[in-house]
Amino acid sequence: MRVELAVIAVVLAVPVVVPAQPSREQADAVLEATLRGVAQQFVTEEVRAIGAVACLQIDPGGAPQSISKEFMARFKGLSFMRRGAECEARPKGAVERASQAPAFIITAGPIEWASGNEAHVRVTYFRSDTQSGTRLYRVVREGSGWVSLGQIIKMSPAGHV
Repeated sequence: MRVELAVIAVVLAVPVVVPAQPSREQADAVLEATLRGVAQQFVTEEVRAIGAVACLQIDPGGAPQSISKEFMARFKGLSFMRRGAECEARPKGAVERASQAPAFIITAGPIEWASGNEAHVRVTYFRSDTQSGTRLYRVVREGSGWVSLGQIIKMSPAGHV
């Protein structure tokens, strides 16, 4: 009696989920959450007490630009927030043009979409030539909307230098 074995190959196709192009509304909500969180991180109550302001810009990819007056309306009630166009970067320290108050110029973007509910946003900040930098922030969609969870910190595993 002859037994023939048949080999059956089963190939499972695992779809790769690539987030659809987010809407302008989603991108704006992510930028708003990022700018709000970073501004509140840098321009604390103590810093606001000396008159400091946060000057907001976005970078959709290519060149930073001041937020529009319409976008600025998203920050009602936060009197220390300004449009980027209202401030000036100087080597010794950024200032609000009208009052000469100390300023932090904060630029959010571009956005890298990790999924439909998570974005990584590059943030550049400038206070002075010695107080400036670029960081990456994680922003997620929760029940209440988009929320900045803070800076993404990449570290090597313990024991590795």
